[in-house]
Amino acid sequence: MQELIAQQIRNYFRENQWNFDEQENAFLTGVSLEGRTAGAMIQLIVNDRSFMMLTAPDIEIPEEAFTDVQTYANEINNLINIGCFYLDKEQKILAFRVSMICADTVPSAQQIDDIIGYSVTMVQDTAEFLLHLLEGELSPEDAALHAVQAE
Repeated sequence: MQELIAQQIRNYFRENQWNFDEQENAFLTGVSLEGRTAGAMIQLIVNDRSFMMLTAPDIEIPEEAFTDVQTYANEINNLINIGCFYLDKEQKILAFRVSMICADTVPSAQQIDDIIGYSVTMVQDTAEFLLHLLEGELSPEDAALHAVQAE
């Protein structure tokens, strides 16, 4: 099943003419974003009966902002129904994670497109307010509320 899911993702990227790197059970690519954040990293990780997508804006989180950014992520997670944000302290990024359990079916190109579109939109909507938070213009709570209302 894992190879069938991987093949469907591979086909999706090729059909949509996306440049991507493939490593063992993972696909890496990027996407441009609007606004002050140039882009985001996308990683799709394939498991036996599921795949997970991680999307992170090209914003390095300074260590002194970890507490505020973690609060920002927690506040957003309380306001959304699908996926979750988390602070990766090692890589110093705020990442969005969403996954799809495939059970005994292979995801369709439309399902893959929906997950990619949703993830990129979430990162696009939150990146600008993350910058406002890092610049001290908004509290974590206010930044999260604005980010979610941007949907």
